[in-house]
Amino acid sequence: MSRAISTQEIPMIYWVPKKASLLLHPLVIFSAVWLGVIGLYSLHLSKLLQYSTQEAVTAVLYVWAPFAGITLFCSALRQFTLLGFPRANRVTTLDLSLVDRRLQGFFILWLMATLIEVIVSGGIPIVWALEHGSKIYTDYGIPSLHGLVNSLLLSIALCRYGIFLLAGRRKDLVIPLFVPIWAILIINRNMLLVTLLQYGVLYLYLKRVRLLRVIQCAIAFLLFVLVFGIVGDIRQGSSDALRMVAQPTDQYPEWLPSGALWAYIYATTPINNLIHTAYTVPPEENILFPNTAATLFPSVVRKIIYGSRSDDAESGNLVVSSFNVSTAYIGPYQDYGYIGMVAFSAFTAFFSQLFWFRTNFRDVLIYSILAQCLVITLFFNHFFALPVITQIVWMFCFFLPEVHLGKQARTMLASS
Repeated sequence: MSRAISTQEIPMIYWVPKKASLLLHPLVIFSAVWLGVIGLYSLHLSKLLQYSTQEAVTAVLYVWAPFAGITLFCSALRQFTLLGFPRANRVTTLDLSLVDRRLQGFFILWLMATLIEVIVSGGIPIVWALEHGSKIYTDYGIPSLHGLVNSLLLSIALCRYGIFLLAGRRKDLVIPLFVPIWAILIINRNMLLVTLLQYGVLYLYLKRVRLLRVIQCAIAFLLFVLVFGIVGDIRQGSSDALRMVAQPTDQYPEWLPSGALWAYIYATTPINNLIHTAYTVPPEENILFPNTAATLFPSVVRKIIYGSRSDDAESGNLVVSSFNVSTAYIGPYQDYGYIGMVAFSAFTAFFSQLFWFRTNFRDVLIYSILAQCLVITLFFNHFFALPVITQIVWMFCFFLPEVHLGKQARTMLASS
């Protein structure tokens, strides 16, 4: 298990690899998301859900079955899968003074870039929303730069949170607590969701999974649903506006807060849109997978390469334009139909499984990012989303070079 040792004289922590709970295994996370959405969809609490439960099950099987097959295959042939990606499970040291300097420097860089964005945008979205002006949250930020700036802040926060869990330094909580607040100020629910999911995965990875912690995570999730609804109401103007668009059926419990309806409709409409696209839009059968790869480019470059078609790459043929996400598999389907979905699912399974095998601190942080991506496959393709996946690049920047210690480190740790 991991253990933190830090003193004022030697600002360093020793990382002893630990085996994470099976609750965090890629297949467990993926199954909870995709098999769980079938249960929610089967309730048909919105009139927008126009396809049958059987049709939803069929679509989900094209997503879940290849993922399950690849993860089980990788687990059975673990040594084979790691030939080109060696395991990093040795005792390592983290020089906190060096990491602190790097994180402080990168945070100053974020502050400078954010100040420029605020000046160029003429303010922040929360102020625009409260003033009921003509500007909305999509008017904030500098295209292409904005995603990179957000990615840097998310990376710093996740790293700081991980150090807090190891070393117990309260100062490391400042930025992790600031990020959710900043996400609300710029009315960026995706950033809020990514942040909390990554925190949750990292917390469960570094701490033993006990009943109390599960209850704490459940309470945190309920609070998130409430905040999610509040932010959504701010964006829409009121909760009544949501009900007009979401079209809840007579079976929907009216006493639930708006956040519950937000959560339900956002969890079920993506698979609804995916099925709708599959029925109405023939795949291109393009082995270059242009729709899938489009999000790997900054928005400005993407427009130059793909033009207006880049919008369809992320949304597909929508049932209702207000709910414009169609799972991470909409791009692969548009590229090569169900074969594209199977291929993309296999790719994400293999990539996630590789980092599940790796156990040093940096790669645990990276796995937290990938686990979040697995959850978000229900909505977006974060594996190919630059503002999210570039967090991995930032992690390598924060922790290079790594110091590996063998028997000597183990002896020092045992004697501490």
